[in-house]
Amino acid sequence: MKIPLFRPQLGKEELKNLSEVFKSAWVGIGPKTQEFEKQFSRYIGTKHAKGVTSGTAALHIALQALGVGPGDEVIVPAITVVSTPYAALYNGAKVVFADVEEDSLCLDPKDFERKITKRTKAVIPVHLGGHSCDMDAIMKIAKKHTIFVVEDAANALGARYKGRMVGSIGNIGCFSLEAKKNITTGDGGVLTTNDAKLDEKIKTLRWYGSSNDTWKRFAGNRKYSWSYDVTELGWKYNMNDIMAAIGLAQFAKLPRILKKKDILRAKYSKSLKGLPWLKIAEDQSYTKSGWWLYIVRIKKGLRNQFVDYMAKNGITTSVHFPPVYHHTYFKKMKIRSLSTPISEKVGKEIVSLPLFAGMSDVEFNYVVKIIQAFK
Repeated sequence: MKIPLFRPQLGKEELKNLSEVFKSAWVGIGPKTQEFEKQFSRYIGTKHAKGVTSGTAALHIALQALGVGPGDEVIVPAITVVSTPYAALYNGAKVVFADVEEDSLCLDPKDFERKITKRTKAVIPVHLGGHSCDMDAIMKIAKKHTIFVVEDAANALGARYKGRMVGSIGNIGCFSLEAKKNITTGDGGVLTTNDAKLDEKIKTLRWYGSSNDTWKRFAGNRKYSWSYDVTELGWKYNMNDIMAAIGLAQFAKLPRILKKKDILRAKYSKSLKGLPWLKIAEDQSYTKSGWWLYIVRIKKGLRNQFVDYMAKNGITTSVHFPPVYHHTYFKKMKIRSLSTPISEKVGKEIVSLPLFAGMSDVEFNYVVKIIQAFK
């Protein structure tokens, strides 16, 4: 039996929406994108949402919209994907790595504050695996030091912090919709905010530095609909109606996806509890996880052996994520961690187990059986 780590939930609903787009002959940014953005902002509870090509693009222009640039520092957790520090580097800023909490694997607010200097312009708390960071503590520190907060919610669509959707708490929220996430648009991302000026800035940056995109110019009956102006350096990062058509069908499935993944999470926790070499994943008291990942910790130096063992039995696992500064690029550029001992420790233990809404009882029971037999 072969068990993947993820399996997207795609079917006739997505095909129906795609058919509508193809028949319309308008496949670029347009009415489907606008509808998707409306639904997304309504779901997250923000006034605005803008679709882009990826979560990486979202982080990039989020910092740019906030004015982050050369001479500034951006604090990010050491346990994250490379997109998080890349966002700072793309804008010419310096990356400063902070440690994570051992229980949540999310940004440690105390270490965040320790790493603040007079150059700190922004912090990017990462809601790892779908688990929310301690946002009250982070927002309090950020306000005290006048620091922008960009929530990296790439992993966390559907997650809540004390009843509030992640991505609605900081200055800007950034989501990923790539193929493995809770819902997908093939690839894609979204920025959310309650600030109208920031939203307009994001809209401009995602379309070459112009707020007058193709749909806006050609959907109306203005005499000079071809006319547009570029006001600043921007990017070709806009979502299109093909992506949005898939996203709208996926959104309808999100409640069921989240419910099924939470059921699987509970079954994993019950089935794996008591294994002396494994620490199960748990929600913190302040969060309701979106459970993109089910991350366990393999103790006693057995992590790599466990990963190989699972692979030999046809089960895909992965590591989300090793301390990001261990990658060759960061070493080559001499971008180092000042002190992140918890990240170093958990980075040698964490493993993500298969977790997807279409996982059958047969597949789940097989994974549990193989794990329980590991010695």
